[in-house]
Amino acid sequence: MFSGILFGTSVPVIKLGLGLLPPSLFAALRFSLSSVLVLLLLRRKGWVDWSLLRSRPIWVVGFVNAFGYVLQFQGQKFTTSSDAALIISTAALMIPVLSWARGNEKIAAKKGLGVLSGFFGASLVVTQGRAVSLGEAQFLGDVLIFGTAVTIALVFIYSKDLVIQKGGRAVTGGMILVTSLLLVLAIPLDQSASINFSWEVVFYVVFLSVVATIGAYHFLMKGLETVSPTVSSIVLPIEVIVAVALSVIIFGDPFNLYSGTGAVLILAGVLLVSSSS
Repeated sequence: MFSGILFGTSVPVIKLGLGLLPPSLFAALRFSLSSVLVLLLLRRKGWVDWSLLRSRPIWVVGFVNAFGYVLQFQGQKFTTSSDAALIISTAALMIPVLSWARGNEKIAAKKGLGVLSGFFGASLVVTQGRAVSLGEAQFLGDVLIFGTAVTIALVFIYSKDLVIQKGGRAVTGGMILVTSLLLVLAIPLDQSASINFSWEVVFYVVFLSVVATIGAYHFLMKGLETVSPTVSSIVLPIEVIVAVALSVIIFGDPFNLYSGTGAVLILAGVLLVSSSS
């Protein structure tokens, strides 16, 4: 629950920061500061396991995580904060599907109904009940955010075994360090982008690094030590409620019949999936 609340604050803060910084640089700064804090302040508390960092699995998880953040920061340039939060929450629906594909879980009727409900709700959020053009900027942003949801589901699934072996702190620190290194390589994607450094930017970066990265991932990985990836995905409806509420308050995001219906269907789907495990 704590992880969901902290992750939920990140979506509107990212939207605010994208008005001042290019997306890939913004994402890289967020995780670079987090990495510095992990190495300086948390290394002796079990957040850095050098044997884990030399293993292939943490680099796979870190790559997927970094790719997801590139998609999210790029996508949030084009879509609204509330739409991004709702689409990201569909990661909870992908987790049982991907786990089923790996042969790790069975999809019972209740869980299957939740998956169908959630994805139908997501389609309402993206299309707003009308035909969409592939060239529309917001549609492009929504597709990129949907890609983020896929990567989140993969991180949930593939982190589970690592957390059991190494513990939540070591996996959290390792994922932050690897993600940071890989995001630096994505900075050249920001071609001809303007940069506006200010105290406001510093606040956004520090907040995302400390609260929405170190804090949120710490609670998430601690949860994965005792529950399955599907059960831990209950973090996502909490995240979406916090993110959408803040987005409506801060940006006045439109919330019409289609958005509202889609949000209800997504949340119902996520709750069905989580409660059936």
